[in-house]
Formats: sequence, C-alpha cells, structure tokens
Amino acid sequence: MTKQLIFSEIERTISKKSTKVLFFISFFYPVVTFYFFQQRWGTESYTVNGTVIPINSLNYPVTQMLELNALFVFVLLPLFFSESISSEIHSGAYRMLLIRPYKKWKMLISKWVSLSVIYGSMLFISFLTNSVIGHLFMPYAKETMYFNIDGKLNLFHSVLYNLKFYLILFCVYQAILALITLISILVRNHILTFMGSIALLVSCGYLFEPILKVFVYTPDIAFFILGNHGHVPNVLFFIFIVLFLFYISMQIYTKKIGEIV
Repeated sequence: MTKQLIFSEIERTISKKSTKVLFFISFFYPVVTFYFFQQRWGTESYTVNGTVIPINSLNYPVTQMLELNALFVFVLLPLFFSESISSEIHSGAYRMLLIRPYKKWKMLISKWVSLSVIYGSMLFISFLTNSVIGHLFMPYAKETMYFNIDGKLNLFHSVLYNLKFYLILFCVYQAILALITLISILVRNHILTFMGSIALLVSCGYLFEPILKVFVYTPDIAFFILGNHGHVPNVLFFIFIVLFLFYISMQIYTKKIGEIV
C-alpha cells in the first residue's frame, strides 16, 4: 500500500510542468556555470579553508557546487517543496486522498519519499552534467587531490568520493524539506510558504552563523566531513533538529489534516 502511494506521488509530481522546468534547470545551470567560470573567467582552482585545490577532470563535479547549492537552497527546493505540499493542501487536492483507506501518516511519508526521490534525481542530473563537462573540457587527470585527504585518488575512488559528496548535499537538503513541510501545514498557501521559507532561511542564516555555514557553504561542509575535519557533534545536532521538524510536522498533519483541507 505504501509503495503504491509513493509511486502515485512520484508520477503525479513528475507530470507537473514546474517539476519538468526544475529538471531542466538542474541540467542547464551547470552548463551556464561552466561557461562563465571556466570559459569567461578562467577559474582554475577551488579553495577550501585556505587549501587550494587545482580543478581537473576528476574533481570538477565537487568544485562547482557552491553556486548551484545557493540556487538549490534558496530558490529551487523552496519552490519545489512549497508547490508540491502547500499548494495541494491549499487547493483541496488532499480531500480525495482522505476518503481513501490510507493512514494519514503513510500519506505524508509517501509525499516525503517521493519528493526526496525527485529532488535527489535533480541533484544526480547536476552531478552527471558536471562529470561530463569535467571529462570533456577540463584538464585530464589520472589522479587528483581533495581537501584534507592524504595522497591522491584515482578515477574509481574519485567517483566514489564525488558520489559521497553529493549524498551529503542530499542529506542537508532534507532539512529544507522538513522546514517547508512544517510551514506548509501551518500556512497552507504555497506563495506565502515559498516566500516565508526563503525569508526564514535568510534571517536564520544572519542570526545564527552555524546555520549560515550549513546552507550557504554546504559544499565546504561536505569537504570537511569527507576530510574528517571534526564536525561530528554539529552533524549529530543538525540531524536531531531535522528529525524533530519531521516529527512535529507528522503530529500536526496526522491530527489536523482533515480540518486543514
């Protein structure tokens, strides 16, 4: 039953024009980034915590995520999540689901899983695009260095490192899903949810420096984690906050969804 709900949510979300546009942006933006940073401005290195990393065909996918990360955090994901959750609650689309023999918590979890799968696919498209660009246009390298990693990594280990890097980004973006789910349930208007989520992310970033580092410099956080740079307590605290937001959203949704829609 839960699998059917998940597949149904994925099919319904992918069929939307807005989702197709976001997939296109996930592919097109890395191309734009390459054109400006490599073709126009000739950027040849990436700096992490004072360590300069020369950009080449192997590490290109992870050295180009700072700008794309800002687009994901402050535009694409808030728009995608608010449109997928809040607009359906506001429009009454959930009324038909509520009359079906599904438990309410399964409905919300299927929504979370489907959104995670879809935005994970967007992120993977960006990874593949950057990988292709790196191998076609960047200086060829059999081995390459990464931040705080002893020695150089070959092709296989570089691909593995890059995938772990994007997986960390994926996990951080779950916090945005948790936050926007809570706002969507409370506000119920997708435009206000979108604007409110961005305002909240920006204001929290200015008020609390750790939050700013997590969301604005997410790629650097990924470098620190993969380089064993001592962020375990912060990571555990971050995971606790994300799980807490999901839990609160689940409680409100389960008890109030009938009244909300």
